[in-house]
Parts: sequence; C-alpha cells; structure tokens
Amino acid sequence: MSELAQVKILLQSLQQEMMDRELWSLVAIEAEALISQQPFCMDTMNFSQWLQFVFIPRMQALIDAQQVLPKLKKGQGVEPMASEYFKHQPNAKGVISLIRQIDEVLQD
Repeated sequence: MSELAQVKILLQSLQQEMMDRELWSLVAIEAEALISQQPFCMDTMNFSQWLQFVFIPRMQALIDAQQVLPKLKKGQGVEPMASEYFKHQPNAKGVISLIRQIDEVLQD
C-alpha cells in the first residue's frame, strides 16, 4: 500500500476516533484562529481543534493533490504533543495511537 493510501486511511480513522470520543467539534472555528504563527496554533486553539481544523485538512489536501507528504526525522512528529495534551484523558488513547501510526508512516 502506498504511503498516501496509508495516511489517508489513518486520517479517516483519526477523524472517526475523535468523533467517537467527542473530541470533534460540531462548530466551525473562527477564521482568525487559523492565522496563528505558533506551533500547533497554541495561541488560538486547543490541540483537538488543531487536529481537526489544521492537521487533518492539510494532510488530506496533500493526499488529494497526490503531493509528497512531509518526512519526519526520528523523534519528530505530532505524537509527543498529542501525548502531552491528552495525558489526563484516558478516552484519547486511540487518538494518540493513530497519531503515532501517522508519524511512523512519515518517518524518513
């Protein structure tokens, strides 16, 4: 299976997992929140919102356009931030696992 196909399936699973765990917002985010220059838009949204409104759509856009996905060096990725953000939310273990899998596929 191609890298694009793997990540597409993982993104769909991540979205579903977030919905199942009530970590998916039914309300759209303000457009101004997307202008942030901070990592993970920490100054304008929480991490779940960043996954929903930034990470998943940007990765999906790359996949839809058949573009090269970003490559991660060992120890880089989204999973450390996910683990920190969700550390007190036992219902988010599936979200963290899926993010870890995405990071692994994107490892250089």
